[in-house]
Amino acid sequence: MAQQYARMARLRTAAEFREYLSGLGIEIPFDEELEMDATCPMGQGYTLRSGKKVGNRFAVLPMEGWDGTPDGLPTEETFRRWRNFGRSGAKLIWGGEAVA
Repeated sequence: MAQQYARMARLRTAAEFREYLSGLGIEIPFDEELEMDATCPMGQGYTLRSGKKVGNRFAVLPMEGWDGTPDGLPTEETFRRWRNFGRSGAKLIWGGEAVA
């Protein structure tokens, strides 16, 4: 019988995540709390192999949107989503998104 895995969104705390991993016999070290200032590891900039600099290590990974025009162009909803990506604080939007 195949292993049934929990939905990650169900594990709301670090303790719940650690308990879940323990039940699977997995040990993964992780921080109990995330540091939230510019000195934390995720707040540090990063230089890509191309030499371009990214302001922090947070990235948005767009998926596909179902709100394009019939000829595949972005709609106002698409532009709103992209603006919100920019407002999120993530300094990198990775790739693009498929439009349907």
